Amino acid sequence: MKTYYYKACFIFLWFTVLSCIVSCSKEDSLEDIEKLESLSVSEEILELLNVHRASIGEDPLAKNDLATQLAEEHTRYMIAQNDISHDNFNERSDRLFNEENATRTGENVAYGQQSAKYVMEAWINSSSHRTNIEGDFTHIGIAAIKNSSGVYYFTQIFLKKKTETNI
Repeated sequence: MKTYYYKACFIFLWFTVLSCIVSCSKEDSLEDIEKLESLSVSEEILELLNVHRASIGEDPLAKNDLATQLAEEHTRYMIAQNDISHDNFNERSDRLFNEENATRTGENVAYGQQSAKYVMEAWINSSSHRTNIEGDFTHIGIAAIKNSSGVYYFTQIFLKKKTETNI
């Protein structure tokens, strides 16, 4: 009887620990899925942008870590403000000039489009946004983040880095 009691307690404790592990994993997985979804949309935007640039004979843009960080920070700022804007662009631009040796910068923002394809179509159909997409840049940072209602906000930050040939 004692053996049965110990086995029953062990099995109960084992299932309790297992259920805690599974529930923690589910929560972590949801955050991971949201991050991957955002990264996936950003990567798709970069791919679509570079396909467009290739179609007009322009070189592809390379992803830049600082520009990506700044794009993510600005996108979160827009979500917090519940509005799209270019607020504080001069500060982002100055950081790129100082830390990445940028010679020029640009920025596109958007919200509400449900996919990379739709936001790229909107930007390409706008002459001012298309000017940045097709412009004389070498690198880009992209963020696509959903607000609490599931609406995407987007930021693209463009920069041209100094090279040996353009110093």
